[in-house]
Amino acid sequence: MIKINLLPKKPIRKAFKYEIHLFFLIVILNLLAIALIYSINARSISNLKSNIENAKREIASLDPIHKEYLAMEQEKKEIQRRIQAINTIKQGRALAARTLYDLTLNVKESLWLKTFKKTENKFELEGRSVENEAISSFVESLSKVPYLNGVELKSVEDSAEGGLILKKFIIQGNISI
Repeated sequence: MIKINLLPKKPIRKAFKYEIHLFFLIVILNLLAIALIYSINARSISNLKSNIENAKREIASLDPIHKEYLAMEQEKKEIQRRIQAINTIKQGRALAARTLYDLTLNVKESLWLKTFKKTENKFELEGRSVENEAISSFVESLSKVPYLNGVELKSVEDSAEGGLILKKFIIQGNISI
């Protein structure tokens, strides 16, 4: 009996060697592609980290300037508050002088003032008089002053002072510019 092998032995080995070489070539190319992608990503990450560090250093270098700016803003607010207070005082000073001037013009001989209290836009005036007519004419003359509003006689009482019987009176009203 004769054995005949119809399949050649050598070409199978060559085809198999070719496939193995091709497999290793593909594996090496894949490893190279992975290494390339890894190196690109690693370089990108290191660049981003250095950018973050640079930004942190820049922020740290600008921190004293920011603190100085905040201090200037605080000083600006304080100066504006002081200017507002000065303007309020100036306004009140003119009103106080004008009020005292008008009070002295309207006081008669038989009437004198003891106290004058001003709180915000209200005032209270206390005084003494010998007669009721002087008090009523004083209240009428005060109600004609343009910046005094709602002038009213709060109370009139008889009081003995220095052996004389005097009329103690209190006047209230609003004061505005």
